[in-house]
Parts: sequence; structure tokens; C-alpha cells
Amino acid sequence: MRDKEIYQLHAEICHALIHPLRLEIIDHLREGEKSVSQLVEATGAPQSTISRHLRKMRVRDIVVTRKEGMNTYYRLGSERIVAAYDEMHLFVVESLGARSELFAAA
Repeated sequence: MRDKEIYQLHAEICHALIHPLRLEIIDHLREGEKSVSQLVEATGAPQSTISRHLRKMRVRDIVVTRKEGMNTYYRLGSERIVAAYDEMHLFVVESLGARSELFAAA
């Protein structure tokens, strides 16, 4: 039964990463801690949208927070998130390359 619980948690974490804006947020946070306003500026997304996505990521410990005065700062919960992001990014690039080769051969 323990394996089922691990699969469930794995799926929940993956589900928390399925939105393109969340992936973009991870990419920005790999540079270091940022406030919501800094993420708004970096992504061009509205503050309410950034906050909503950060909340979903925080529930799964993908991001963690630090309060300083009126500001909340976000950082990645683990460097493993960056490693997983990078591996998936490489897979996507390789997949696109393979598709391009198939189209070129057709």
C-alpha cells in the first residue's frame, strides 16, 4: 500500500507543475528568491494570477516563503525541483528535435 501512497504524492506534485506559468515561475526562482511583484514584472502576468499559482505550488512544497515586513518572498523548496525541470526540458528539446527530423524526412 505504501507504493500507492508514493505514486499518489508523485502525481500530486506533477499535477502542481502542469501549468506553463508555474514552469516559468520555477525558471525565474532558480536565480534566487523573489517577491510576488518581482515575479509579476518578470512574467508579465497579473499579481492575482501569480499569487494563485504560487499558492498551488506552496501546498506541494515546490516553493517556500519568507516574510519580511509586508512582503512575502518565494524560493524553491528544493534544488531537486530545478534538476527535474532541467531533465524534462531536455526531454522536450530532444523530442522536438526528433519530430523535426521526422518532418524533414517526410
